[in-house]
Amino acid sequence: MQANFSVTLIDTTVDTLKSQAGVDKKWVKTADVWRGEGFTSVILINDKEVRDGAKSKVILLSFTKTEQAIMAKPQTALTDEEKVTKRWVQQQMGSRLNRIIQHVKKAEQDEMMTDDERGAKKVADLATRLKKDLSYWIEKVEKAEAVTFSAIQMIKHLKDASALIK
Repeated sequence: MQANFSVTLIDTTVDTLKSQAGVDKKWVKTADVWRGEGFTSVILINDKEVRDGAKSKVILLSFTKTEQAIMAKPQTALTDEEKVTKRWVQQQMGSRLNRIIQHVKKAEQDEMMTDDERGAKKVADLATRLKKDLSYWIEKVEKAEAVTFSAIQMIKHLKDASALIK
């Protein structure tokens, strides 16, 4: 198949990818707020009262008013169609809670990483990593004592190498 990409395909894909980056940032913020209010992944997984509260007081609000009204009705007052909708909403509430738990757990794991691990994870391209590493070694050599080589010459070479990276 020949790679002919329509303008629509390109625009839609680029828009989606950019939107996903925004969504990822929102999930980081959301996980931070949950954690900031004392909700850990362990609590969200193991505490039934917290799980039920999260579903009824938070997650339910992410559904339409009609879906919320169906959830408020007793099972016996529902039509067959509403029963199907209620089952779907219940499944989605569980799925959405699990997504929150995943992001809280990811934030907890990220917090447990060392600065080096976190930095390595966040630094995406080789040039940035290399520049960071060169700065690290310049600082190391500047602080070094009793070196067996010319520290001044080494620092000059490291700074020259760093200057080559745009």
